[in-house]
Amino acid sequence: MVCDETLLAAPGVVAAGDVCRWPNPLFGESMRLEHWTNATEQGVAAAKRLLAGEGPAGAFAPVPFFWSDQYDVKIQFAGLASAGDDLAVVHGSVEDRRFVALYGRAGRVVGVLGFDNPRRVMQCRRMVADRVGFDEAVAEARADA
Repeated sequence: MVCDETLLAAPGVVAAGDVCRWPNPLFGESMRLEHWTNATEQGVAAAKRLLAGEGPAGAFAPVPFFWSDQYDVKIQFAGLASAGDDLAVVHGSVEDRRFVALYGRAGRVVGVLGFDNPRRVMQCRRMVADRVGFDEAVAEARADA
C-alpha cells in the first residue's frame, strides 16, 4: 500500500508493517521494510497519525535497523546503503570479524554495519539520524576508539 510520509494511504486509512511503502524524508526515497523493528515503530507512528485526524501529523522518518546473531557473531546494520556508497572501517578489523564500518553518500553518513560491536553501532545510528557529514562521522567514530 503506497502511503504519504505520515503513513496515510487514503482519508482515515493508514498502513504499517510489510504492506506499507512510504517516502522516508531522512533518505529522500520511497521504501518498504520487512523487519519487525520497523513494524513496531511504524505501528506507533500510524496510531499517532490516526489520532491526529485532519490535523497536522509528523513524517515517519526512521533509520532502518536490523540484526542477526550468526553463531557467536552479532551482525547489525542501520541506515540505507547502496553499492556505490563510500565505505570506511572506523573500528576494529574485517579480518578479526569485529568491526564497525560507515557508509556515505553525497557527503553524508547513510549507514553503519557492525560485527560484534553493538554499542558503537547504536552511536553511529544516531549520526545517520542526525544527518552528519560522512567525513565528520568517520573522524568522530574513529576518535571514540
